[in-house]
Amino acid sequence: MADLSKFSINGTAYNLKDTSAQSKADSVTTAEEYDRQHNINAYAGRSLASVFANEIGSTDIYTWLRNRARNANFAGLRIGDCIDVPVSEGANVPAQTVRYGIGAIDQYYQCGDTAKGHHIVMVPKAPVTVKGDKASNTSYLQWRETNDNNGTAEDKHPYLCSKLHDWEINDFLPALPSTLQSAILAQRVLLEERYSSSGKLTEASGWSWADLGKIWSPSEMEVYGCPVWGSKGYSVGFDSQFPIFTDTASRIAGGRVNWWLRSVVGGSSSGACYVCCYGHASNLCADERLGAPAAVLPPRLIKSAVHGTGLAHALRMRPYFPARSAGEVFF
Repeated sequence: MADLSKFSINGTAYNLKDTSAQSKADSVTTAEEYDRQHNINAYAGRSLASVFANEIGSTDIYTWLRNRARNANFAGLRIGDCIDVPVSEGANVPAQTVRYGIGAIDQYYQCGDTAKGHHIVMVPKAPVTVKGDKASNTSYLQWRETNDNNGTAEDKHPYLCSKLHDWEINDFLPALPSTLQSAILAQRVLLEERYSSSGKLTEASGWSWADLGKIWSPSEMEVYGCPVWGSKGYSVGFDSQFPIFTDTASRIAGGRVNWWLRSVVGGSSSGACYVCCYGHASNLCADERLGAPAAVLPPRLIKSAVHGTGLAHALRMRPYFPARSAGEVFF
């Protein structure tokens, strides 16, 4: 059959069909559909490994994502798109696969006492599971072992003194693939202090820049966009709400479970903030048991401390008491 998409003049072939038109039309249709789903909170996210398989090639996906962040190449990346991270079994971490979704892109670019480079924040789609000596009721985690939300003389930041953060850094982080550990960076924030040598405080005593490490739990501000139970002012720091958490439904991570935040309660010397299984902000005594946030990954971070990916994490909690953890990361 003759090819009607071309014609020839004096032996020279000319195209009658614009071969790029259909591709452009398909791209526009796809973008419009994404916008539609995003506007009605129906976007479930895509597997980055599948969508960018050709581009990733033989490179591991963590290095690929880190390089994308460092080069400020966010083309085709959408809030909610995800990667699956295999977590190895440890003394206090069961083997599991954690799905991390893009929670924010360049949220803190050029911010901080040391300017951050381009980055991606990765947030777990569901709280991380805990076990072992640090677990309560077999799978839940206390924010702190004592009913206390103050810092110490050695470290005035309550979160950095918490059992939650200890588990994130000393148990969960080592259980991540080595290639992922190398790809993500530590997060540095303006963190609330709460300490006095004369007695327990019920409000913040100040703030200072502090390193959270490569795995950390989000703040109340990063989830809700404002201090709800935390101290106004000092608990906010330089934080802002991650785009992935702009609707209430998105905070019900992995089902109706409660999960810890890194923020502590204002007007209390014992309370810590958490995300309730119903979606609203709430608080409990620090020695109650909830879920682990899921540790945020910092693609929200970088190796050079300038570019990269980061992880945030969240621990689960039951509707009332025990909670699990969530960890976030930075690329």
